[in-house]
Amino acid sequence: MKPKNDVQNFVNGWVAQNVRSVKGVSNVPSEVDRLAASLTGDARAQGISGGELHGAVGDIDDYLTEQYEQACAAAA
Repeated sequence: MKPKNDVQNFVNGWVAQNVRSVKGVSNVPSEVDRLAASLTGDARAQGISGGELHGAVGDIDDYLTEQYEQACAAAA
């Protein structure tokens, strides 16, 4: 089990590298699903479980929706 701070740092870095406003994407839930699958896959490759992700950020879909909306607002 990784320390929560390490998991949070991983997620922050992952979001900075992967969450971007995608021009023409009108289906936010499907984009969030894609991001969630990618995040969880990359986290597992680093030895971080889904439970550890949830402990660090709460509901992954809700967290990524918020991050994606912020990226879209920043790009507007």
